[in-house]
Amino acid sequence: MNIHIHTLLRKMDEELNRAKSGSTEAEVREKIYTIKALCEVILAEGGTNFTTVNPIPATPSIRVENGGPVTVPPKKLDVDDGANGDSIFDF
Repeated sequence: MNIHIHTLLRKMDEELNRAKSGSTEAEVREKIYTIKALCEVILAEGGTNFTTVNPIPATPSIRVENGGPVTVPPKKLDVDDGANGDSIFDF
């Protein structure tokens, strides 16, 4: 079975968060044993794929200075089909 290391680490993190929010000692112990089992799986694999993942850098944000509203001047509709006005109802 080939399980990626990051999948196991993510699962361990989820279980750790559940253990932190556990209301009883039994719940906390159960989550800790789950984490232990996941650790044992990682250690038993031996040749587990320990590739590093380079995080994707966030796209640079575009700063827009608030200099006022942007207005686009209305553009005269160029009609070559013989219509007699700018209305969509002109035929």
